[in-house]
Amino acid sequence: MPTRILNAMRSVPGMSQPELDQFLSNSKIILRLGTTDDKNDPIIHPVWYHYMNNKLYFMSYRNTLKVRNINRKNTVYFSFDTEATPTKPNMGVKGKGTATIVEDPGRSVAITEKIVTKYLGDPNIGLGKGIVDAARKGSQILVEIRPSYFCTWDYGKMKL
Repeated sequence: MPTRILNAMRSVPGMSQPELDQFLSNSKIILRLGTTDDKNDPIIHPVWYHYMNNKLYFMSYRNTLKVRNINRKNTVYFSFDTEATPTKPNMGVKGKGTATIVEDPGRSVAITEKIVTKYLGDPNIGLGKGIVDAARKGSQILVEIRPSYFCTWDYGKMKL
């Protein structure tokens, strides 16, 4: 079943599926992940991400607060948006989904390499190598988010 794409605001145009795919695939924007802690208080976690097949992926060390929160309650919220400039108006995506830990080490390493390449370049040197090596050892894990919906906006489409 395809993920629903909603307009975030009635008065502002949203994105089509191809526009959403392009925005999330090509952007180096940080994903802001929302989880809830053991007191049900919201926590925001900035993470690097990879988008493919209508799913979001991010990596984390196994015992972080975000992973503990996901293990307790796997409903998450997320948001991405661009910075508005005088020549390029703001656009973005937010939504809700279900997060699960990817248990397949091969898949986890392959997607971790894509994330590292996106944000750092070569995954075989420096910090990138350390992150990929941690994924190979299992101390760095991959989380998959299956969105139940996306809310989108694109002020660049506004007719003035």
